[in-house]
Amino acid sequence: MSFYTVIKTEITNKQYLICALEELKKRGEITSFVANERKETVEINRDGDIINVIKEKAGSYQLGGDNRVLNRFTNRLKQIYAYESIKDNLPLDFEIASEVETEGEIQILLKG
Repeated sequence: MSFYTVIKTEITNKQYLICALEELKKRGEITSFVANERKETVEINRDGDIINVIKEKAGSYQLGGDNRVLNRFTNRLKQIYAYESIKDNLPLDFEIASEVETEGEIQILLKG
């Protein structure tokens, strides 16, 4: 038996959220996603499992869905969200020399 679970996050920037979802789609970790601009929601399809992302009044996003998938997916989404944020906010005198991901851990080597 599975339960619907809601997880509150500190994800606040929609641009990085969409970039993170695009990256997860490119990596094959999600099938598709649909963003509703007017309602500030995103519906994610993860091989048949549906995850809903809703913006709270406080400004951060919360994820809701099946408990079996939601915990692991939320951790992965936060990791890719942080990764996209780091890439976007690098100082101009730095660039990413290499990126390596092993066992869910992303290592970035910077060149300055």
